[in-house]
Amino acid sequence: MGLGALGLALWTYREVTAATGGPLGAPLDDSYIHFQFARSFAQFRPFEYVAGAPRVAGATSLLWPALLVPAIWLGASAPGLTAVTWGLGFGALFGQAAEVFLLGRRFLSRPAACAGGLLVLTFSANTWFAASAMEVVPLGWLLLRSARRAAEYLEVPRCKWRERELVLLALCAATLRPEGALAALCIGAALAWKRRVLLAAVVLVAPLSVPFVNWLFTGSPTQTTTLAKWLFTNPYYEGRVGAAVLANVELFFGTLLDGRQWSWTFIPTGYKLVGLLSLPALAAMAVMRGAKALAAFLCVVGLGILLPTTYETFLVNRLRYLWPFSAPWLLGLAALGELLMEPLRAKRRELRWLGLAVPAAAGYGFAQLAPISVGDVAQSAAAITAQQVSLGRFAAEHLPKDARIGVNDAGAISYFSERRTFDIVGLTTLGEARYWVAGAGSRFEHYERMPRAALPTHFIVYPEWFGVPSLLGDCLTERRVEGATILGGPVMVACHADYTSLGSGAEPLPGVRARTRLDELDVADLESEAAHGYVLGATTAQDNFVEGWQGRYDGGRGRRYHERFQLRVQPGGLLVMRLSAERTGELRLFVAGADVGAAHFEPGQFQEVAIAVSPSATAGLQPVEVHATQLLTVLHYWSYGRVL
Repeated sequence: MGLGALGLALWTYREVTAATGGPLGAPLDDSYIHFQFARSFAQFRPFEYVAGAPRVAGATSLLWPALLVPAIWLGASAPGLTAVTWGLGFGALFGQAAEVFLLGRRFLSRPAACAGGLLVLTFSANTWFAASAMEVVPLGWLLLRSARRAAEYLEVPRCKWRERELVLLALCAATLRPEGALAALCIGAALAWKRRVLLAAVVLVAPLSVPFVNWLFTGSPTQTTTLAKWLFTNPYYEGRVGAAVLANVELFFGTLLDGRQWSWTFIPTGYKLVGLLSLPALAAMAVMRGAKALAAFLCVVGLGILLPTTYETFLVNRLRYLWPFSAPWLLGLAALGELLMEPLRAKRRELRWLGLAVPAAAGYGFAQLAPISVGDVAQSAAAITAQQVSLGRFAAEHLPKDARIGVNDAGAISYFSERRTFDIVGLTTLGEARYWVAGAGSRFEHYERMPRAALPTHFIVYPEWFGVPSLLGDCLTERRVEGATILGGPVMVACHADYTSLGSGAEPLPGVRARTRLDELDVADLESEAAHGYVLGATTAQDNFVEGWQGRYDGGRGRRYHERFQLRVQPGGLLVMRLSAERTGELRLFVAGADVGAAHFEPGQFQEVAIAVSPSATAGLQPVEVHATQLLTVLHYWSYGRVL
């Protein structure tokens, strides 16, 4: 198995270096985020993603960048760090294969256990991510070893060195990735069963070490990745997180496990039935052979594959969140073969060899996809090198030292430019994640509130992702890479920042200056919406955007029929509403539940409609509703008093 892992590493190395035209390159921009945090650790400024910037809890893994620090002290640059991660990744791939074999020996025949280990090597998602410079494969190894050692601990007398290893495994897994908490769960359960209650409590709180370290250094226990990517922290899923997770679970079992769409690179098409049976077969065989605890722990690890269904980014980066939990499912294929032959084994013992047909067929299917997967990791590394890495080097050569670069991919550009970056996604820049999640209109409004000195001087972004073209000034260069699906788009541009549009839509058109302004709700401005109790309703980030007209720009929300918020109003006053519409329609204004005004609107962008407030309306801060007969884009509200 060691030779198999080494062979995969050499094959992948040849393909990657041929595609990049030289040194090793990472196939994911996120890999360089780890490199950048490793650099901050090595320079004794932990969590400062950019030197001098506020510390940010943006390190998804604490252990992974920490492992790279010695290499940085020895002078390693990006290719050297990538090589170190390859050593860790392919070493962990061998470790996974060996662990699967050792786990299988507990309840399967030796040939079946060996087949399970070989499946780990033939499953090309493992090869892809061993070469990704990410912590995916090492996490899978830690989870497997934790499950095995926890089960063994239950079967032998207490032993201090075993307990020390269990505590170390729990701590390493928890600090490598948040999902490593599953290792702590298994180990804590084993220790508690042996009445090592205090030690079990220590292990079970190990996952809290990451929030504690984040809080200690940054003042916030919550990782920025959680704010940007977790469905539970996304305001657009409020009240329907369960439905979104269930849809992802159905997508996993119905599409991904069947080798279709996003998973076809790694899983043979039509694999679903065998895949569905594999984990139950593992559990059945382990229980039949007296390994109940091991069955439970392996099922916990295997079912961890459903944790990513709670992420909005469930399908990104070649499904990288799924694969640390794949090994129990692969071992289950070997178990399925033996389980099917179990009724015949008592009659003719040699028939058990027929059980190897299941893992052999699966391995053949996986192996057929290996050239595609290895080619894809090579193409992805070449694409990242040609786009993000190239633009990072461009910034290092052509932008001033005090430049501040706005980026939507924060890894390679930050690492190679050595310039301060402003991460519009918010993974590595403090406080930006909630505006990215909200949408382009909210980012525009947020930038209006920020001091100009805190905003980027330049942007290196995918224009379609950025979503605010008015902020992109003269472009300096671009990098076009066609056909690379790992990228956010074929073209990434480097431009000067242009902020002339900020604040251009702050005031309504002239015509109400004889009245006193009572209140203002700037739609898509998260602070203004919060202050006015603005109800989002059924909407998405795609409905949050910037509209412009004759040099004036404003953030807003599209596809609105019904608006609810709080606003100060006055009987006999005026409500001015900035909107865009595609069809003629009517607005009805309700204050404290009473119908107090109406107005018509015409098709057109950026129009301002005035609704006269009835003298019978209730004065003061009131619940307000606006009903429209046609879909609108709503941009702004102003409330005015009576004519003076």
